[in-house]
Amino acid sequence: MKTLITLLILFPLVGNAQQLSSFINEKISNNTDNPVYSISIFIENDGDVLASEAVGKRKREGNAIEITDQFRIASSTKLFVATIILQLEEEGKLRLNAPIYKHLNGMNDLQFEKFHLYQAFAFSKAITIKHLLSHRSGLADIFNDRQEAFFGKVMATPNRQYRPEDMVNLYFEFELNKDAKFKPGEEWRYSDMNYVLLGFLIEKLDGKSLSQSIRDRILNPLKMQDTYFEFYEKTHSNNGRIHQYVGNTDFNAINTSFDWSGGGLVSTHQDLTIFIKALFNEKLMSYESLEKMIAVQPTKETELPYGLGVYQSVYGGETFYGHYGFYGTYIGYAPKTKKVLSYCISQATPSFNVYEFVNSVIETIK
Repeated sequence: MKTLITLLILFPLVGNAQQLSSFINEKISNNTDNPVYSISIFIENDGDVLASEAVGKRKREGNAIEITDQFRIASSTKLFVATIILQLEEEGKLRLNAPIYKHLNGMNDLQFEKFHLYQAFAFSKAITIKHLLSHRSGLADIFNDRQEAFFGKVMATPNRQYRPEDMVNLYFEFELNKDAKFKPGEEWRYSDMNYVLLGFLIEKLDGKSLSQSIRDRILNPLKMQDTYFEFYEKTHSNNGRIHQYVGNTDFNAINTSFDWSGGGLVSTHQDLTIFIKALFNEKLMSYESLEKMIAVQPTKETELPYGLGVYQSVYGGETFYGHYGFYGTYIGYAPKTKKVLSYCISQATPSFNVYEFVNSVIETIK
């Protein structure tokens, strides 16, 4: 009788898991220009796992994925960079409203006085650290503004190891310094160059590489053993690795060291859950700093509200704070319900609306 009761209790959970797996599997598509070989999603609510599903293969011809597999988190790395900047402010090493010029002037590779030219006038000295964190500097972006030229270079030499300085050199080679979009603080526009400058700032103030700062300040204290800064340090994890695609191109075959401070971390759903919970439980910064981080402002009609390295999103009627990654990834936290949402679609350009899909997933498990 006791066994029967246990089975009856567990049956709805098993049924929901099977329903969720079947629902996710419908989005796996191999024979399109934008194939989705795998999808994994992890949802936790105040310590209780609500969903832990991994469907598909690690790559076109690969083994089945597991929920503990690693993947590139891409721009979700900005959450880590922003965290360190706010830690440095707490330590009295910087002020968010101070000009970045104060710290980076003299770094010859940056040519900082020429970094932001708007309508032929130089505004580099007006860019504050907060402008960079919130994407309100007006700086142009290599990935968006010179996408074809940049990825042409990447695909021509896919194994090239980039240095952060190389991205600055390309920025000037593409004359993006002359293509600033507005005066600092006037509008919002996403640009990875904001976080390139923040990466240089962290290295200068911390006196070590960015990868080491992230490890010393976040990864090691939180025991995030399956997270590492790809191409700048080695992983010691034995976890499998999900391959992530841009169209038909397997980007795991591409050296993406150019992502650096804007998107260089590899992690797992479990480690990202550890990080986001620690962040919102004030283990990485004070409540006052966290409030600054999530004080989002409107951006554009087609964009979500943005704070300091964090988006505000609504999933299943709940407000989450987190960040998206280029290859269809997301990590976020809903403070009111203590819910964590992490997913990896493994495709930068899927043929379906990812936001609508994830909302449907959440409805499936309710």
